[in-house]
Amino acid sequence: MKRIITTISATVILLMGTIAAMPADLKNEDGKRYEVKVHDGGTTRNTWIDGSSTILSICSSCEIEVVGVGKMRVSGSDKLVIKNGKLSK
Repeated sequence: MKRIITTISATVILLMGTIAAMPADLKNEDGKRYEVKVHDGGTTRNTWIDGSSTILSICSSCEIEVVGVGKMRVSGSDKLVIKNGKLSK
């Protein structure tokens, strides 16, 4: 019985760690395309997000800059949304 409880506890801890490590998403609810800069540590990755689309798993912890809209820090399973030319979580 003790071994079953230990196994269940280890599984729960593993799953919690997996959930916490899930990357953030960026969703564009506007109809236009935006330039996006992902600032992750000392590097910057340039990309685009089309209108009415989503970039899944953009990063696990970074600052996302939507050019002309704003920038915001995200981590974990945050969902960043562009809507009406504004950025929000």
